[in-house]
Amino acid sequence: MRSWKSRSRTRSEMHTLEARTRPLQGAHLPQLPHLPQLAQLLLGGMLCLAIASHTQTSAEAAGGRGSGPGAGGGGGAALGTSSSSAASTAISSDESGDPSSATAFSSLAQVSSLLPEASALSATSGLVEPYLDGYATSNVTTQIGTHAYLPCRVKQLGNKSVSWIRLRDGHILTVDRAVFIADQRFLAIKQPDKYWTLQIKYVQARDAGSYECQVSTEPKVSARVQLQVVVPRTEILGEPDRYVKAGSNVVLRCIVRGALEPPTFIMWYHGAEQLAADSRRHRTQLDPNLPEASGDGQSTIGSLIIESAKKRDTGNYTCSPSNSPSATVTLNIINGESSASAVTSSAATTRAYALSILALLLGVFIIGVGHRT
Repeated sequence: MRSWKSRSRTRSEMHTLEARTRPLQGAHLPQLPHLPQLAQLLLGGMLCLAIASHTQTSAEAAGGRGSGPGAGGGGGAALGTSSSSAASTAISSDESGDPSSATAFSSLAQVSSLLPEASALSATSGLVEPYLDGYATSNVTTQIGTHAYLPCRVKQLGNKSVSWIRLRDGHILTVDRAVFIADQRFLAIKQPDKYWTLQIKYVQARDAGSYECQVSTEPKVSARVQLQVVVPRTEILGEPDRYVKAGSNVVLRCIVRGALEPPTFIMWYHGAEQLAADSRRHRTQLDPNLPEASGDGQSTIGSLIIESAKKRDTGNYTCSPSNSPSATVTLNIINGESSASAVTSSAATTRAYALSILALLLGVFIIGVGHRT
């Protein structure tokens, strides 16, 4: 009686285990399209181990029965027919007290019990939305003529898109790597550290303003970047018109103030002709990182030295720094004392003319007062 009850309980457990492990067949995995790859690999690995353990246990059990008393030379036939009924083999193994079969089915039961948790994990992972790593508003300062890089770090992007918007006119600049503006200076760069960076080449003063990085979620996730463009000041020290005596040495000094970085070079031009840095009559000199007198920042001075100036050196001279606007001065070379006296006499004539006008106005005033009296 006890043996019959034990056998009935064993059959009942077998039906229960078969019902629980039936969803583990190969046709079940495609029904979970949303499982993460890691969960699928985990379940697949555990399933393979459980099936392999069960197959090995069934084969050992069948082999034990075939080599038992009364089997004789029919052991091979018993082994060949053992795979036709896994349930019978399991029952026999259970009756004989073999623990390995119970271990195999226990592994299958554990895998089956993990399915609801894996499904819940899959459903939870599908709800994870992208988010921006960093501040909602950031500032980037760059100098005119250089390249600006506006960062936007997005985590768990998934299949969403990242867009860059110029807020002053609402213009969509980029969507992912696609560019939607005719200005070829704009470019979206995807970097390995999850940064979607907006690059602006050869920054101009009009590029200053607010830009927004947006992720295509609902509601949208966004962050703003404020771009500040520094425009250095360039000037040539002294008067805009210079008068220099022929044969003397001339030094023109071009100063660059307010730059984030000193210019790498300062080119000099005489009219449209570029002057060599070191020639027989002209040479240049660059003095970077000079402290300002006000104590606010540093400046760079580029000098042009003209030795033994001649009449042909008359004209416009322009200094052109690598990272700031140009500046121009007019140089006049006068020939000896005659030219200098001509300039002096011209100035004296101008002063005499002004005094004559004042005397005439004063006479008219006096005459007018006399008529009234």
